[in-house]
Amino acid sequence: MARARTLGIAWSLTALLAAGCVDRRFVIHSNVPNAQVYVDENPVGAAPAYSSFEYYGYYTVTLAHPGYETQTQRVHVTAPWYAYPPFDFLAEVVWPFHIRDTRHYHFELQPAIKPRIEDLVNNAETLRARGWSLPEADHPAAPRPDALPPAGPAPETVVPSTVPPVGPSPAPGLVPSVRP
Repeated sequence: MARARTLGIAWSLTALLAAGCVDRRFVIHSNVPNAQVYVDENPVGAAPAYSSFEYYGYYTVTLAHPGYETQTQRVHVTAPWYAYPPFDFLAEVVWPFHIRDTRHYHFELQPAIKPRIEDLVNNAETLRARGWSLPEADHPAAPRPDALPPAGPAPETVVPSTVPPVGPSPAPGLVPSVRP
C-alpha cells in the first residue's frame, strides 16, 4: 500500500513538472484587412496574423498590400519578469500551469501615392541630360562574354556586301559608342 502511494506521488510530481510551459506569440493587426505580414522576412499570413516566437528581443515586421505603401518596422519585444534566470527555469519547467504571453501590434498602412506622368517624364529627361553630360571613359569596360550577340549573323539575314568598308574596322568585341 505504501509503495502504491509513493508511486502515485511520483507520477503526480512528474505530471506537475511536465505541465509548465510558456506560449509566446505575436498578433499583428492592421487597418487594412488581409495585408500580408512578414516577420524577419518570413511570411506569416494575412492580417490579423498570428505567429509564435522563441526569444525576446528585436523583430522586423513588414506589412504589404496592393494600393498601400509597404511598411517595415523594428519591434522590440521586452522580456517579462519570469523570462530572467532563475525564474525562467521555474516558469518553463516547475510551474504547473501554462503561461500565455501574447503581444499585440497594430500597424497603420497609408494609401500609395500615384506619381504624375509629367513628374516621371521630367525625371527621365533630367537623368538623360545628366548621362549626356558625363565625360567619356578613358578605358571603357569590355562587354561581358555572355552579353555578346552570337558570333555571326543568322543564315537568313546574310546579305552579300559589294561595298568595301570605309576606314578601320573596330576591334572585335568592342561596342561602338552612340551619341546623339
